[in-house]
Amino acid sequence: MQIQNDSPTENSVLQNTNAFLGKIEAGFLCLIVAMMIGLAILKIVMRYVFSASLLWSDTMLQHLTLWLCFLGAALASCERRHISIDVLNRILPDKYTRWTNLVIDAAALVVIAILAYYGFLFLGDEQSSEAVLIGSVPLWWAKTIIPCGFVLIGIHVVLQIGIHLTGSGDTPDTVEGEAD
Repeated sequence: MQIQNDSPTENSVLQNTNAFLGKIEAGFLCLIVAMMIGLAILKIVMRYVFSASLLWSDTMLQHLTLWLCFLGAALASCERRHISIDVLNRILPDKYTRWTNLVIDAAALVVIAILAYYGFLFLGDEQSSEAVLIGSVPLWWAKTIIPCGFVLIGIHVVLQIGIHLTGSGDTPDTVEGEAD
């Protein structure tokens, strides 16, 4: 049974939305890497030139790393470069792998929803903490990426499912340049 492309414009809208979110995430990733490099250089200069230290810098670098990981995972989901086990793709005929990929994406979406739910519960607990990052900025703000990162990943998976269902099967299961 072949999935028909009844709505090519809808498929295009989903692909464009997915690509647009990916570009925003890539931009934030570049900004975060630049901030991390700048902060590391500032720490070195402060320590060896001015014999001073930035008390908040280690905590900031830890949380920027957290943001880097979650945004990187969202971008990987956007490009279908996330970790996957493709044993079924290798042993099943093409007409079945399209459906198994859909089932796997749906199962992944359930797991992502559960992780996002618990991420929001965690963030709610963190909001009661009085810890600060810099000045009067609460530390829990830096942890908002945990549930939001799972939501972003979930959005990409939903878009991928939509592209799969509305497309004619032109969404690759492997990424360009990847070995078959």
